[in-house]
Amino acid sequence: MGTDLQRDLVYRNVMVFKEGVVTMKKMLLTSTALLALVSGSAMAADMSRPAPVYTKAPMMSVFNWTGCYIGVEGGGAWGRSHHEDASGLAITGDYDVTGGLIGGEIGCNYQMASTWVFGVEGDLSWVTKKGSASDIAPFNTAFTSGTKENWLGTGRARLGFLATPQFLLYGTGGFAVADVEADVTPPGLGTVTESKTRWGWTAGAGGEYAFTSNWSIKAEYLFVQLQNSGYFATPVPTTAGTIVTRGNVPLNNNIVRAGLNYKF
Repeated sequence: MGTDLQRDLVYRNVMVFKEGVVTMKKMLLTSTALLALVSGSAMAADMSRPAPVYTKAPMMSVFNWTGCYIGVEGGGAWGRSHHEDASGLAITGDYDVTGGLIGGEIGCNYQMASTWVFGVEGDLSWVTKKGSASDIAPFNTAFTSGTKENWLGTGRARLGFLATPQFLLYGTGGFAVADVEADVTPPGLGTVTESKTRWGWTAGAGGEYAFTSNWSIKAEYLFVQLQNSGYFATPVPTTAGTIVTRGNVPLNNNIVRAGLNYKF
């Protein structure tokens, strides 16, 4: 009896162990299947993504100054003048001649190397520069004599050095031409005037910055010296006295101006 009970217990334990082994096998198979399913899904997701495309960064273009341009310019001008008679005797003392100017310009540049630019430029400006002074003895001190500049043009060469690829420092020089008016105002009467076109020379320096491939801004200084010229070759009689011949009315210009150019 006792032996049968022991055998029955052993049998039951063996069956429980077998059932546990079977259960563990099922769990292992289930886990394996789930792992395979997850791995397959991840691989499929990776395969569905497009492969990355690597592109080469675009090359930055190097700015070049070669080309022609057109633009506008304007600024201020000042200088000195006086009147002399035919013998060179001063009719007035020196006086300031000041005003503004505005106009247009056109030119062409050629970049000769990585740091040097050669160019030519022409400009034409409307000018409001004028000044006057009373005549001095022995002339009629009641008279007032003056000088006025109506327009100014220059034609110049430019030679520049590139401080950076887009910033040009340059020197410039060439010829100048202007319409210069001499006037005399006797007391109580209207002003008597005479205008002449006068030539001369100019020189200066400046800087220009290209802020795009087509647009640039500049600032420059020019000195202009105009040739000597006489006025009123025939004396002009008036009720207040005679306007004597002017053997020379000298005039120079100091110009500071800015400009905006478009390269085409």
